[in-house]
Amino acid sequence: MDALNMEMRSVDKLHPLLTDLLQSINAAAFLPADFRWKSSFRDWLIALNRMKASDELDDNQVRQLLFEVEQAYSDFKNILESNE
Repeated sequence: MDALNMEMRSVDKLHPLLTDLLQSINAAAFLPADFRWKSSFRDWLIALNRMKASDELDDNQVRQLLFEVEQAYSDFKNILESNE
């Protein structure tokens, strides 16, 4: 997630990006219904919804979110390649 790498950590910047990501995952019909990252990103959105717009993720949260986004992307690519 480029936004995190560019030090964009505030809730009002990240929430729309995560919302778009989750909507895209949900719209991808080829993904299994139990694609594990759906619940992970839903949990992140719930956490962001509990924060103020001006709040920012701390270093540990940014690191964890980046890790999860990278893992989800890897899993997504593997599914795409296996469907070819």
